[in-house]
Amino acid sequence: MPKKKRVWFSDVPATDKLKLHTFYLNDIEIAQNSKKNGRIVGEIAFQLDRRILAHVFPGITRLYGFTVSNIPEKIKQVSMKSLDGSVDEKKYRAMTQRYLDLTARLGKMGYRTEVHPVFSEFLINTYGILKQRPDLTANPVHNSPAELRKMVIDIVPSKFLGDTLLLLNCLCELSKEDHKALFAW
Repeated sequence: MPKKKRVWFSDVPATDKLKLHTFYLNDIEIAQNSKKNGRIVGEIAFQLDRRILAHVFPGITRLYGFTVSNIPEKIKQVSMKSLDGSVDEKKYRAMTQRYLDLTARLGKMGYRTEVHPVFSEFLINTYGILKQRPDLTANPVHNSPAELRKMVIDIVPSKFLGDTLLLLNCLCELSKEDHKALFAW
């Protein structure tokens, strides 16, 4: 019998105490008819991660190897001077401050840096992401927070729903700030 892969994240993101729960990937069952729409759930998590990374590392277009989970290590790496290997303190402080400011704002919404980056990766790996850029004129649902909320509620199992809706709320907030579509490509 193959070993089950464990994942964990908060069950109630709005509480003061962080409650971690362990679930197994086998606990999620994606119905065949909702598999296509399930990619939207993964896309929500992916777009939020990309927005966070773009905010912390502006101007860096190739973010291969960058994840929200490894931002502190990547800040150190990106702020290293190539000539002598020393840290560019100004660049390091600027990126760190952007990261702390952003996580503080998202934290007010319930986002936890020790929980939600891993949960986002879990959603992306479980549901996948959209295969092609959505046509917002033909299908405006991809830019409608209310419609996306309905889809998430229909697709995501109840034990993952709170955290998934939290990620959507965070994405909506960042989308308002940068004045881009929810699914910015």
